[in-house]
Amino acid sequence: MRFQILLATVLATALAGSVFAQTDKHVHEHGSVKATEAKASADAKPQITAKDLKERLDKGEKIIIIDARHELGGQILKGAIHIPMDKLDEWARDVDKSSVIVTYCTCPHDEAADAEVQKLQKMGFKNAYALSGGLDAARSAGFEVVTPADK
Repeated sequence: MRFQILLATVLATALAGSVFAQTDKHVHEHGSVKATEAKASADAKPQITAKDLKERLDKGEKIIIIDARHELGGQILKGAIHIPMDKLDEWARDVDKSSVIVTYCTCPHDEAADAEVQKLQKMGFKNAYALSGGLDAARSAGFEVVTPADK
């Protein structure tokens, strides 16, 4: 009887582990913003690739780029503004809710950028995206990286 209970426990634990392993909905979209928006509607995190962001900026679209890191570490994308999570509420008060906003960080899975996007969306910003791959992806796509004093 003890063996059967032990076996049932082991099987239940294994089954639960496989269910939780399949529930990661973090999306690193490498397509267009439209594809990212479609994924967002399926409860994924809205993201944009550095290539797509660069194309949109090169076409003259007005996009607010936010560095979401707490500490800059001596580098920021040229034209970006530094707004860590604890300053986001204050900054967002005077910003048009229809603005296109892209946040980025240097986290392994874009955690700080994703967190700011979620907070912005709760504030009513529907066009907020995290930059997939963060600062490194932007640098690889040809964005200029400057020291904060040079911005």
